[in-house]
Amino acid sequence: MTSRGNKLRGIALVVGVVLVLAGCQKTDGSPTTSGGATATGATSVSAKPSGSKDPDAAIWDPCTALPDDALRAGGLSPDTRTKDVSGIDPTGWKVCGWRSSARWYTLAVASGTATLAQFQARPEYEQFTAMTVEGRPAVRFLDVGDDKRLDCGMTVEVPQGQAKGTVVFYVLTRASVGKLGEPCDEASRHANEFAKFLPGGN
Repeated sequence: MTSRGNKLRGIALVVGVVLVLAGCQKTDGSPTTSGGATATGATSVSAKPSGSKDPDAAIWDPCTALPDDALRAGGLSPDTRTKDVSGIDPTGWKVCGWRSSARWYTLAVASGTATLAQFQARPEYEQFTAMTVEGRPAVRFLDVGDDKRLDCGMTVEVPQGQAKGTVVFYVLTRASVGKLGEPCDEASRHANEFAKFLPGGN
């Protein structure tokens, strides 16, 4: 795991997955695999019982719901798409990420069943700012300990099937390039640009 992977630990604590984006990995260190190993030593995911109903079927999938044309228009490179997880059962979340065409950051989009209130209860985030994204309740947040403010996220409330859930737009500055803009501005911009593709959108 890279040092930037450690920085990403916060989002993974919410989504409960290991996300690999542009060489950066994040994990919460607690979900187990079928062999009972922790995330840091995981090599395989827990298999769903044969014939069981997919519990994630109603969860909006950013990898398939965001069209390539919209990604390009938003300044992201579709060919850098990284889907889901490595070594962990991602039940309850669908995750996707893309590198910006400007190359200084990666956008991770995590879609899941956690409510907005549950997200705000996470201790690894701070400076929650209530906002709206195309009329939807949302909060902007920063990571505790990120003194240089290299990363920023926007969490938007959405319907996930018959219940409320959230979609997180998380901007991660790439250490190899450095901060060439404002991560919070980019997170807000992407959330608003892609709002029409979110569940319940127009």
